[in-house]
Amino acid sequence: MLDKYQTQIAMNPEVALIHVSCDEASGDALAWARQEGFTWPTIFFSDLERAGLTEYDAWPGEVRLVDREGSVLTKDEKEAFATISLKN
Repeated sequence: MLDKYQTQIAMNPEVALIHVSCDEASGDALAWARQEGFTWPTIFFSDLERAGLTEYDAWPGEVRLVDREGSVLTKDEKEAFATISLKN
């Protein structure tokens, strides 16, 4: 995921990535995200409702490509990154 982020998302101001963690301990999740080199925000699964993300019906490890209006364009990772690549 980090390679895809760096080549297809990081330089694209129209795309943002959010990591949803299912870790019970926030320290563990953040330590893992730092270890993996994640530079994007981490939201804890228990905070999805507060973050306004429950409407996307996503579980940790799943991908959702959402447009500016909040409509889900795809739930397929390969299709999401292909769509993002077309916008670069």
